[in-house]
Amino acid sequence: MSDVLRVVPFTPDMLDPVRGFDYGEEPYQKELADWLLNEAVAALRRGTKVWLYLNQVGEFVGYGSLGVTRWKYPDSASPRTELVIVPAVALRKEFWRKPDGPSEERYSSQIMRHLLNVAAAWPGDPPAVSLFVHPDNHAAIKFYERFGFQPFFHTYTDRTTGIVYRSYTRPISRP
Repeated sequence: MSDVLRVVPFTPDMLDPVRGFDYGEEPYQKELADWLLNEAVAALRRGTKVWLYLNQVGEFVGYGSLGVTRWKYPDSASPRTELVIVPAVALRKEFWRKPDGPSEERYSSQIMRHLLNVAAAWPGDPPAVSLFVHPDNHAAIKFYERFGFQPFFHTYTDRTTGIVYRSYTRPISRP
């Protein structure tokens, strides 16, 4: 790989250095900036893991997170099962489609591989990774599907906007 990201566990004292970063102009992209600044610290206290990703020259490229949730899985008739969830993952706009070259080497792919590797080692061996995605975020949906995520029946409705977020799951591959 030409530019392998460095993974740094996020801590509350890192909030100031990540303020003002641009994740895009769409409302769902602005939500991701807000999540890191306004929800990540509380998520850490609840046991969610959050990482910052830096490129070889030390630039902050993006962030990712993993936590746990309980969904009826693998189908709506199943009992609730603990799954790993991706509460938020984002790439700064200036690093979209970077570095140049094959999509497997891009920063977004490196971040997703890191999250899936951590999920595979998650305590308790949950069967799947889950996430929600804004229904208009077609680039993210295509990206998640490329990584083996499939549409799932579970939804989340934002009480403020009324937007119904789609869910996706992916079975966890363990060595």
